[in-house]
Amino acid sequence: MDGKEINADFQFLGNRVSSFSLETKIVDTKGKRVSPVFEYDYSITECGKTNDKYFGVVQLKINGRAKVGKANLFKIDLIMEGAFVGNQKALTIEQFEKMLEQNGIATLSHISRSFLLSVTSQSGINPPVRLPMINIIALNEKKKKEK
Repeated sequence: MDGKEINADFQFLGNRVSSFSLETKIVDTKGKRVSPVFEYDYSITECGKTNDKYFGVVQLKINGRAKVGKANLFKIDLIMEGAFVGNQKALTIEQFEKMLEQNGIATLSHISRSFLLSVTSQSGINPPVRLPMINIIALNEKKKKEK
């Protein structure tokens, strides 16, 4: 089947790490429970029309901490930014914005998981940080309630 016939009306252009911070400490974890906690947020920083497409930029913010007892093992702050386009002939601006909030965040969450797995592995955190998968719909609903 021709790929052009089944292309989605929402496309990923690219991503960048907008901001990243990793702090680690040497803590004896042998036989001890490590308690990681992650917080997530997102924001649409740009959403509008260009000549023939919609264009949007969304940021996924991830803050993570891990403790062993009362000692901090690591602290992570990441802002992953992604750019997306949408077909104006097939989508309204409202539909495009919803796709930014759902498909865009889902895309960035997987990129962020991969990025953090690699960086923490290379930073000596063993085992490396594996972000849990998140429920994007629940994140969207909580975000709307905050507004």
